[in-house]
Amino acid sequence: MKNLENIIQNVKEGAQNWAIDTSAKVLAYAPLMGAMEAYNGLDGEQILKSRTAAALIDTGVARVYTKTADYLSKKFDVDIKKGGFKGWLIDTAAMVGVYTPVYAAILKASGADNQQTASALLMGAGIAAVTSRPFRKYALMPWRKLWNYKK
Repeated sequence: MKNLENIIQNVKEGAQNWAIDTSAKVLAYAPLMGAMEAYNGLDGEQILKSRTAAALIDTGVARVYTKTADYLSKKFDVDIKKGGFKGWLIDTAAMVGVYTPVYAAILKASGADNQQTASALLMGAGIAAVTSRPFRKYALMPWRKLWNYKK
């Protein structure tokens, strides 16, 4: 009976952690990426499709990204609060590595042409390089604390 209780508790915590990480990613990046897509010439319908698709895809991918960044931070002994250049590099690598292929597919499925896709991917990588570290440090970690994230 104790094993079943442990399994139920682990599933519950896993689902809660998934919801915490996914909601943080969607809430932080939807407005920023939508604005960047508008700048790159996507029309309102394309942006709506792109942001909807991204939110749906983030139900799986956001957790992959956050767990990848957590893993890399642990593997390379980087404190999320003090990581410096090494922390920035890890956060950027995790974000770009996980999201570039996914974002390319979202853009193409949303009707972006090759020029729009290439431009948005380049800008997206730039945005990831600038925002991935602050996202984890100032958005994700406080969000996790607020909702009692359990490792």
